[in-house]
Amino acid sequence: MAIVVQVFRRGSTVAEAVYEAGLHVEVRVAEEFQHEQIDFKLCHSENGDLNGTWEEALDSYFNEGTFDTKDHIFPGEMRRVGNAREHKSLFRQAAHALMRDLESYGYEVKVLYT
Repeated sequence: MAIVVQVFRRGSTVAEAVYEAGLHVEVRVAEEFQHEQIDFKLCHSENGDLNGTWEEALDSYFNEGTFDTKDHIFPGEMRRVGNAREHKSLFRQAAHALMRDLESYGYEVKVLYT
């Protein structure tokens, strides 16, 4: 099962990040946003900011950032702390934190389970 995070601005797709078990989180950015520099402060995760190009920022966020599932554990799951690429529960936590943070900057984030 893959989990896909899609980032939109005013209806246009900016980027998406794809989680598949055991793999590096793959980040794809729409051509018109590939050179855009961003600098967003984050408050819903332990990661302080999202900056650089979209690809750099999202790659760093999902593959190097630290997340903790302690407040978002499903019944039967154990608590996890680590990078979003390490487990679907960490990726899910990262996705929902990003959703809350980018909303204040005018972006919409959707999470799809495929």
